[in-house]
Amino acid sequence: MRKAQTLLELALALSFVLLILAGLADYGRALSARIALLHAAREGAFFAAANPDNPEGARERVLQEAMAAGIALSPSNITVQLPTNSNRLGQPVVVTVQTSVPTLFARFIGISAISVTVQATAPVMKR
Repeated sequence: MRKAQTLLELALALSFVLLILAGLADYGRALSARIALLHAAREGAFFAAANPDNPEGARERVLQEAMAAGIALSPSNITVQLPTNSNRLGQPVVVTVQTSVPTLFARFIGISAISVTVQATAPVMKR
């Protein structure tokens, strides 16, 4: 009787530990995607700061960097905000990237994706 109770307690404890480890794996995937997207957004912001008349080039730069990291984006996931005034030297360029990272294990508790949004800024370097 005592062995059966010990085996049941072990099964319950192991299932709880495995659930926590699975959640950590999903969180790690989302964090890794966030870091890669932040790098891509920074590259886009630096490109837009050096080429303020080419926001499409900045989007393309973000798409290339994200693809190199294994993240598929569409241009609609990327927002490039350029300064509108005539003296834009030193004004910030803002690049925002938003996507969803699908989960592997959290979908068993109803979470199918984790939303990730990053933002990077850089000052305009030429007029």
